[in-house]
Amino acid sequence: MIVVTASSFLKHQGLCHKLTETLSSHEIRFVSGAESYSKKDLSEILKDADGWLIGRETCDGSLLRSLPKLRVVSKYGVGLDNIDLQAAQDCAITVAYQAGVNREAVAEHTLGLMLACLRNIGQNSQLLRQGIWNKAGGKNLHRRRVGIVGLGHIGMSVARLLKAFDCEISFCDIRDRALEAEQLGLQVRSYQELLTWSEIVSFHVPLTELTRNMLSAETLSWTQQGVYLINTSRGEVIDQEALKACLINGHVAGAGLDVFRHEPLEDKSLYSLENIVCTPHTAGNSQEAVMAMGLAAIEGLQKVLA
Repeated sequence: MIVVTASSFLKHQGLCHKLTETLSSHEIRFVSGAESYSKKDLSEILKDADGWLIGRETCDGSLLRSLPKLRVVSKYGVGLDNIDLQAAQDCAITVAYQAGVNREAVAEHTLGLMLACLRNIGQNSQLLRQGIWNKAGGKNLHRRRVGIVGLGHIGMSVARLLKAFDCEISFCDIRDRALEAEQLGLQVRSYQELLTWSEIVSFHVPLTELTRNMLSAETLSWTQQGVYLINTSRGEVIDQEALKACLINGHVAGAGLDVFRHEPLEDKSLYSLENIVCTPHTAGNSQEAVMAMGLAAIEGLQKVLA
């Protein structure tokens, strides 16, 4: 039996049909609302499953150890921070995952957030709805100094897009990205140097203990006055309260956020600020990306179970 709990996958009838067609020899169980289920509930739902198509649901060691029949966890989307990879390995459970499957969608959204912040697109749109004809057109993205934190699949795609704007681009990464940097003519800097140098900082890192709160009150103090901050990675990468304080006092000129510490976002004091553009974790959810992520998840199940 295959259990599907990924909410975005469940909403796509074409993907559900494709899964049923591709793995027709298996019983398919579609379970909605699983992100709010307890571990005990999930264990009961998955007790007879040999395949699990997962989204953002928590998949920790204790849950995996309670599922002796499970052979494969196939990830819909990107980011494995919700899956205990070591526990999966210990339980001989395959974690199927295609890195960078939605990278172009996220990169485009990142560029959109940059433009929306710099050119006051979000703010002016709101004002126009109130009948206010505000002519403040903001600043150009052209030739800005942009710092990319994390030069993986998405960071590279963002850098390629920014080249069209003649931006000066630097990056930092814990991995050796010398080959990628040479290909695009990027300069590597330490994290502190990058924050000090950049006019715009964009985050493209997985959530780990190294990246959690990597933009904190302390590291925000390294940034220059009037910096713009973009985050399409994970909400926990940024100390949301520290960022809010800097948006209010003007140290941060603007922020474009697609991810938040708690989702859905309920902090009205954050999303009501004039110098912020917020989207509901949709950077990787273009129609094309949703299909690509879904097909990758189906392929992950098929390779193990078919």
